[in-house]
Amino acid sequence: MKFFCFSHKHGLPFLVPLIRSSPNLEKLQLVMEDIDWPDEEDLGSFTLEDYSDIMFEHLNELEIIHFGDTENELDFVKLVLAKSHVLKKVRINPHRCIDEDESAEILKILLGDCTPCASPVVDISVGKF
Repeated sequence: MKFFCFSHKHGLPFLVPLIRSSPNLEKLQLVMEDIDWPDEEDLGSFTLEDYSDIMFEHLNELEIIHFGDTENELDFVKLVLAKSHVLKKVRINPHRCIDEDESAEILKILLGDCTPCASPVVDISVGKF
């Protein structure tokens, strides 16, 4: 898949079943592409409850390259954090240069009080790698 947009109403509903059909998936790397913003009728959002039936049983590493820090991208990472009991490493490489304060703000959103984290040992890094 060359272009992917979390904000498009078909983006996540396409990605999650693809991941679900790969039960032994251990590493997931997503490379986001800059695309034109979808029309308003093509926008969609989701909640963790929308995917309450999914578990990433073997996923131990997630990397997102060119992360855009949109609400849906952040929600996807929260979903992975909540549903991956053996997750060890999350690497988020933003699409633009960010400073330490912006990196800390993304971490604060991901690790906020309302975000459950299934894995007790996950290491989350935000920045250029």
